[in-house]
Amino acid sequence: MEELKKSEFTSVLQLLHEEKVHSSFAYAVLEGKQPGKVYVDTKEKPSCCLITCKSGKYLVAGDTGNLKFNNFISDYLYNKKNHKTYFDLYSSSKEWVKKIDEILGDNAAKLSRQVFQWDSSNLSSISTWSQSIPEGFELKKMETILFDKYVKEVDSSYKESWENSYNFISKGFGFCILKDNEFVSVCNTYYVREGFAEIDIVTNNKFRKQGFALITCSKFIEYCLENNIKPIWDCDNGNESSKALAIKLGFNSVETYEMHWWHENKDFIDSYLKKFKYNN
Repeated sequence: MEELKKSEFTSVLQLLHEEKVHSSFAYAVLEGKQPGKVYVDTKEKPSCCLITCKSGKYLVAGDTGNLKFNNFISDYLYNKKNHKTYFDLYSSSKEWVKKIDEILGDNAAKLSRQVFQWDSSNLSSISTWSQSIPEGFELKKMETILFDKYVKEVDSSYKESWENSYNFISKGFGFCILKDNEFVSVCNTYYVREGFAEIDIVTNNKFRKQGFALITCSKFIEYCLENNIKPIWDCDNGNESSKALAIKLGFNSVETYEMHWWHENKDFIDSYLKKFKYNN
């Protein structure tokens, strides 16, 4: 297998377009917006590829019948030195899902996810919600200091996906609600590709079910529309609260798909599967 140089990444775009791949992180890597690596069967005219994002998300695409490439995928996935504590493996087709089933067997959980796209007919509701900030709370656009605070206090994985605050501010964006310098609700784009932004929403447990996620996401969507960006919502099919919020915001489900998830802590996997009712 061959690893592409950054200047060669775009050579696999055609594979993704042909298979209608929606994974934002894969395009983010290929477009040079976020750090990652690309492996192909051959540089001349790639027929299959593995795209890895530094944050731990992987995509396999193209021909499923290349035995040499499939052996490479197996070796890569089973070598724990290639991963930190987990990996999320996305497939470009149902054929690849089956192939990964064969390669990983019971060594990874298979999850079901839904992709939502926003319906522009809900603009009036979005505009109303984005302005409904309760007294004593402040809605702000994420900037350098807030990003560093978020990485330190809430989600350290943003350090992996963006490397530093400058990259996030220059290539990504987000909004947050604060109270007494504490994060109440934060809506960032975890991955961003040309013309699209994938939503990541987190709300402090103390402030849940009070409408703050609705406000923050609405401001995020407004910003997307002002900048000709399409907001994307992608969540676990068993995450009913996330799906309900997406629908309330005006998103429509456009695709259900399967992916594979490996984590070094099997108890963490079991807890996740139970939470989202995979064991029922």
